[in-house]
Amino acid sequence: MKHRNKAAIWRNARCYSREYVAFCCLFVFWIFITGSFSAGNIVRGLIVSLLVTLMMRLVFRIRLPEDITPRFLLTRFPVFLALLAWEVIKANINLAYILLRPRLLIDPTIVRFKSALRGEFRNTILADTITVTPGTLTLDAQGDELLVHCLAPSHKKGLLEDRSPERLVLWLFTRRGEPSKEMGS
Repeated sequence: MKHRNKAAIWRNARCYSREYVAFCCLFVFWIFITGSFSAGNIVRGLIVSLLVTLMMRLVFRIRLPEDITPRFLLTRFPVFLALLAWEVIKANINLAYILLRPRLLIDPTIVRFKSALRGEFRNTILADTITVTPGTLTLDAQGDELLVHCLAPSHKKGLLEDRSPERLVLWLFTRRGEPSKEMGS
């Protein structure tokens, strides 16, 4: 009887591990945004993080995908953010070059982009990655199809031919040593 209770406790703990991750991420975000380590701020951050996590789970029935684990957040995600920051810097330089030339090299277009990524969460990350990069803006996302505004031909080429944002998000969610089933790999 005692053995069954222990197994049930561990099963429940694993079931809520993603909520613990969400709680920790929200709390770190709270501290980062407020920039204060005072006791009152820490208590407020813990309370708000707990309330938001409970609302995600109980009210809105939102669960983080299986991909989001503490190991993921400590290893892959910081590298992804650094790579994304580098892409944003490169895009800013490219955009400044385009806009500061006497003859503007812009040709605004709207393109339909079919993502090879699987899952709503991954495609949302892709849409946000595209939007955060200067020169591109995700206008709409329906399943695996994105409607993207590109300011210049180089942005359209980067999106449709190089597929660099998509490859970056794919790398984020592909485990080491695991062949990717997405993007024809």
